[in-house]
Amino acid sequence: MAEEDVNMDITMNQKLYNTSGWLFPALFVFAGLALAGSIDPYLAYVATSWIIFGILGLSLDVVWGRGGFLSLGQTAFYGVGGYLGSVAAINLSPFTGNTLIWSLPVGALSGALLAACLAWIIFYARMGPLQSTILSYTFTLLLWSLAQTFKVEIGSAVIGGDNGMSSIPSVATDFAINPEPMSLNSVFAVVIVIAAFCYFCTYFLMKSHFGKVVDCIRLDDQKAELLGYDIRRYQLITFSYSGAIAGIAGALFGAWSNYLNPSIFSVQEALLVPIYVLVGGISTLAGPFVGAIMIGGLSFWLGGGAVGGQTTLILGVTLIVLVLFLRNGVLGAFNLLWKRILPDQNDAALQSSSVNFCEKKLANLQKACAENARQSMTLSTDKAYKKFGGVVPVNEVSLAFSAGNPYALIGPNGAGKSSFLKTCAGIYLPESGAVFLNNTEITHKPIFQRVKLGMGIKNQKPQVFGEKTVKENLWIAGYASNRDEKFANTISEIVLDFLGFEQQRNVQASALSHGQQQWLDIGMVLCLAPKVILLDEPAAGMTNDETRQLSELVKSLSKYMTVLLVEHDMDFVRSLDGNVTVLHMGSVFAEGSVESLREDERVLDIYLGRKEYA
Repeated sequence: MAEEDVNMDITMNQKLYNTSGWLFPALFVFAGLALAGSIDPYLAYVATSWIIFGILGLSLDVVWGRGGFLSLGQTAFYGVGGYLGSVAAINLSPFTGNTLIWSLPVGALSGALLAACLAWIIFYARMGPLQSTILSYTFTLLLWSLAQTFKVEIGSAVIGGDNGMSSIPSVATDFAINPEPMSLNSVFAVVIVIAAFCYFCTYFLMKSHFGKVVDCIRLDDQKAELLGYDIRRYQLITFSYSGAIAGIAGALFGAWSNYLNPSIFSVQEALLVPIYVLVGGISTLAGPFVGAIMIGGLSFWLGGGAVGGQTTLILGVTLIVLVLFLRNGVLGAFNLLWKRILPDQNDAALQSSSVNFCEKKLANLQKACAENARQSMTLSTDKAYKKFGGVVPVNEVSLAFSAGNPYALIGPNGAGKSSFLKTCAGIYLPESGAVFLNNTEITHKPIFQRVKLGMGIKNQKPQVFGEKTVKENLWIAGYASNRDEKFANTISEIVLDFLGFEQQRNVQASALSHGQQQWLDIGMVLCLAPKVILLDEPAAGMTNDETRQLSELVKSLSKYMTVLLVEHDMDFVRSLDGNVTVLHMGSVFAEGSVESLREDERVLDIYLGRKEYA
């Protein structure tokens, strides 16, 4: 089969696969609505709670499956949304009849605000994953303890501590005073519609540019920030959104049960939510609904005496088997089966790729960068000082770099080269001294702000978003520069062609070789259209031909932007024919050309570990 036909099959099947994210859920929604009118009322009543728990699970899948943060605080937002939404319904629904227009917005808003407060503490304090999960769980326990003793009257609503809150009005959609109570089947249908609204809003949000960035933050948060994204703002918004979804679920639960008590914040409830997500399929969004329905349905069937009173044992064993043998959940297993049917798009990774370094393609790249970039910038440091305990890798270094010629930092291992580069990039913040872009001091600015000012950064180890395709990696970098979709499409195609990755455009970045990932990482930096580029050992893992191409690229780029790199390969440094600075024990030791430094006995001493300078 011709290569074009294979690519066409891949594209068509991929579109069909992407369509399944909304097509199958839509079909299940219609099936549920059709079933609502005919099932037993008691089953409809019980099944309504399963759908509500699915909405709660969806709120966790947003922050865990898509955001990468396991939150055990979803029941906190769920409970607060339930209580406050019910308070609003009790006091305001007598004037309108419709209860949902009060309970759902208030539940969503209260859940979002509470989640935003917790997210601000977690993400802006830069807590680790384990500490963040523990804090979210502790937060839920605190609310559980508070709810047991908290007693207050708000209008007609009475929150009675252990006694909970009763007389919560049922689901009503009619705008009439004292409306007729809705049937259990009708309530089931209404909750399905609300669940569908929550799902599709979330689905299309995660398919948007915002969702793509959230995925990248989950895969590599530092790389996302190195591209210029304010990752903490994205995390705050995502967590607040999940809190709103949980608050809606809580408000629905209050209207369904007509009663709330502190058990809504309990440990059991908090730990059930991740189980719904795991069983159904993490990061699938629809998975939590599948998990909640499966667990609820199995409990309902076992509770009917089907196994002679061994409900808990059978349910526990079933869940263990599901988690062990379907590690991606039920929907995750279906996704894997589907992908096996599709042609393997990663086969193209085995095909050779090389930089198409020619004047025309370089001119296209320069033109695209010039249209979006700033004026030429200088990078300088003034007595920059960084220490780790008793180790001082950057010892009052004062250097200045500008466009015209490439700059290389060399020195023996432990000389402080990478530490100095990371201090310039903002990965390390200095204890004293200053860092400047032109005349703007950026010493204490976060990484993403430095990137927005015109800096592009590549760390020593290639950092790419492994689950994303080559084209998606380049696109997300191009989009970061000014949030312009047109520019992102243009620059990503130019860089894709320049790097010789046309055949690998649909290949997952994780399938590329180390050298290819190096080039992709460099390409992502170029997509930012920077004016200052920092490269940490960019030639590592490249072939001799690739190293030569990289040298030509660096020399060409340095003509109109500032390029500073750290490198151990002396042949590569010599081929740059630029300015060289030798660092030793965190300080500037010598400067000059490669040839002059190779003849400097002091430099040979520190490299060979001899005489007084070692």
